[in-house]
Amino acid sequence: MQQADCRRLTGKRITLLIVTGLLLAFIFVQSMLPRGVSTEESEWLADKGFNPLLQKLRLKPITQCAIRKTAHVAEFAMLSALLVLCFRGRISKSAGFSFAAAFLDESIQLVSGREALVSDIWIDLIGIAAGSLVGFLIYRTILRRHEALQKRDQNTKTGVL
Repeated sequence: MQQADCRRLTGKRITLLIVTGLLLAFIFVQSMLPRGVSTEESEWLADKGFNPLLQKLRLKPITQCAIRKTAHVAEFAMLSALLVLCFRGRISKSAGFSFAAAFLDESIQLVSGREALVSDIWIDLIGIAAGSLVGFLIYRTILRRHEALQKRDQNTKTGVL
């Protein structure tokens, strides 16, 4: 019975899969943008988002290139963390799928007239590693909490306090 429950798609799992799919779609749509549009987005984010705050903090401004590289890390960290949760703590499956997505991401850039950089895949791998670790820690925390609640419920049913 427990095996069947493990494979059942619950509302939470469906939501997790949808969010993961939307993030993957976002990553691929960003890769399809022409170079000029992508550069404009990064410059806008630097000029209107981060740099005014950094200036108030008396820190150096961030470049659009740094924005793009940070976005690679962040996107693939989120993707990998979500996939670890989708695959119930299986880091190898998550990392494999995330790496395939990173490779496909760079391939899409070739088709859209942009450069596909091996260095971007390495940057994506940093995000994949970080996201896998965070996702696994979240998964283990959820699992331990669930086990504690089950134990408490079992003790309550048997009258053990």
